[in-house]
Amino acid sequence: MGEFIMTTIYCVRHGQSEANLAQIMQGSKIDTSLTKLGQQQALVAKAKLANVSFDAVYASPLKRAVQTAKLISSTTPTLDERLVEFDYGTWDGQLLTDLYAQYPMYFDEHHNLLPNSWEVSGGPAYAQVTAKLESFLAEVTKKHPDQTLLVVSHGFTLKLLAALLLDIGNLQNLSEPANASLTKLLVTPDTQTLVYYGK
Repeated sequence: MGEFIMTTIYCVRHGQSEANLAQIMQGSKIDTSLTKLGQQQALVAKAKLANVSFDAVYASPLKRAVQTAKLISSTTPTLDERLVEFDYGTWDGQLLTDLYAQYPMYFDEHHNLLPNSWEVSGGPAYAQVTAKLESFLAEVTKKHPDQTLLVVSHGFTLKLLAALLLDIGNLQNLSEPANASLTKLLVTPDTQTLVYYGK
């Protein structure tokens, strides 16, 4: 019977935040609220999920994620540090255009962050964050077998999660999901399936 146990997880990136609007690199240290547009985006995500009943809600403790979770679901979110945004180190809070100009070797033509930027910015390696996401997935799927979860997190964190499930070595080939977009995962004791990403 074990193979029929399946946890369904809907991951949502937070709506537009004040730092997104200001084009600022926004990692784990930058904690801005949703803009009016960001609130509207969260309500659009809620409408897309209108037919889904959530057994539990998890969110990053950063304001933009908590606000998004509360706009989507009336269930009080469980805040989990493992869902916070990637720590961009000293780059957190800087203008994106300045970073692109100053460190072109760490961004591709789509402005996707390239590996080893942490050697300059002082943030963590991808593997450290991925290990936390692996432990989060294992924990919640064990706790919620055959249940449906809402997980509200951040662009780069959800990108790392998708890369983990798809086993993508070349992370920059995957763009971050858009604000308030949906990503769906199906997790059994033996399998992890990415149904769709950034929809």
